[in-house]
Amino acid sequence: MKFILIFSMIIVTQIVAEVEEHHAHTGTSNIKFNYENLHFSNSKQKEDGKRYGVELDHQDALHHFQLYAEHTDTKTKPHVVKDLSVNKYSFKYQYKLNKANIISLSYVSIHDNLMKEVDGGNIYGVGFKYKALSLTQYISDYKHFNVYQSDVKWGMKRDFDDVTVMGAVLGKYIYIQNRESNFFSKKAKKEYFSLGLKAHLHYEGWHLGAGMYVGERIFAVMNEGLKVQHHAMAFKRSTLLTVGKEFSNVLVHLRYAKHYAKEVPIDNDDVEVDTLSIDFTYRF
Repeated sequence: MKFILIFSMIIVTQIVAEVEEHHAHTGTSNIKFNYENLHFSNSKQKEDGKRYGVELDHQDALHHFQLYAEHTDTKTKPHVVKDLSVNKYSFKYQYKLNKANIISLSYVSIHDNLMKEVDGGNIYGVGFKYKALSLTQYISDYKHFNVYQSDVKWGMKRDFDDVTVMGAVLGKYIYIQNRESNFFSKKAKKEYFSLGLKAHLHYEGWHLGAGMYVGERIFAVMNEGLKVQHHAMAFKRSTLLTVGKEFSNVLVHLRYAKHYAKEVPIDNDDVEVDTLSIDFTYRF
């Protein structure tokens, strides 16, 4: 009951923020396998999908390397010429200048068999962290348009006896350049802004998290630069719940997320996306 009470107090007082997707593990390496099931409601293009991913992660006193590969298969509606198949490859590097300052570089490559406007897209990111404040700039380079995204994040960490709480508040500003050059993006707005609030709690090997995004985002870079939502779908709000358990060198996470969105090119509003995922992380 103690950790549930503390977690509830954090949510109510909004001393919350981002579920820290990458816990510090200085001096060790991780390998993570994830599986995700996606269900689309009210979509005119997609029905259900499955996503598979593997991540290699190494961190020492100065350097932090992350490599992530992801494959997604999505069943489309009968009028779509074929089902959707997407591969993404991500890389992120962080260098610790001193105790307070960290710089980061990231890159994502997209391979999409249906959406030719974003197939072959390249996403570049550069960031700087000073103590609790992080600033990151992303440039998404697509064939006929570009997306510029600026992230601001304020992190926090608190210890309450045997309970540790981590979180952050983050904002995402997105600007689309040359959006009217093609059918895929021409109905998008010029600018978008979304605010994220998430929290993550540790208690005796258990992990508990919750979070939300409000405000619209499109073509957004997510997960600290390792993932990107590259289809022309404007997400209006999202909620997230996660629970995890540590078993010696293995960490298991179960996550549920609910998204409300709009398929922009065809003006299809009220789309709902439910995702349920599980991942296994082994530390060595």
